[in-house]
Amino acid sequence: MCPENAQPHRSLGFTIIELMLTVAVVAVLIALAAPNMSTLLTNNRSEALSEELTNALQITRTEAIKRGERVSICAANAAMSACGGAWTNGWLIVTDDAVTDGAGAVVVGDIVAQFDAPHGDSRIAADNGGAVSFVRYTSTGELARIGGNNNTTPVTFTVHVDGCKGSKQRQISIGVAGMMDVNKTECPEGS
Repeated sequence: MCPENAQPHRSLGFTIIELMLTVAVVAVLIALAAPNMSTLLTNNRSEALSEELTNALQITRTEAIKRGERVSICAANAAMSACGGAWTNGWLIVTDDAVTDGAGAVVVGDIVAQFDAPHGDSRIAADNGGAVSFVRYTSTGELARIGGNNNTTPVTFTVHVDGCKGSKQRQISIGVAGMMDVNKTECPEGS
């Protein structure tokens, strides 16, 4: 028996209906946010890839000046042991024992640094009127004029990750003085 002034005991928890409604609202919010989160992550990876390559190019130039000799950055082979592969295999910074600044190939001396292959959906293209597999800096930090002193064409890298949106692609241009210019460009449609 209950005393006359006793209040009935009341539960302070959630009902099953309140809990199911809360879970449904959270699920809808997650479904709406997921595509935007995916694009955000892809765009961040695209920016990080271009920053990594830009830093590697700066390190290469600095090493050439510091050492007082030719230093090159090159697209690595699949084993990351020599030049001559694709930029998406990764890249190497090497002392370059080529006979002249304008020689058409890197002669690997010492490997100064190596950068592992980026994620599989990364796209890196380099050209100066044709495909470029290496960038050589002279002992003074200038861009070596491959093919002769009349070659004043800058080397331009185009870098992005497939699926990026907006201006998250980067173009990195290196002029004959060795200075870099990094510009934001629109990601390719359907990438």
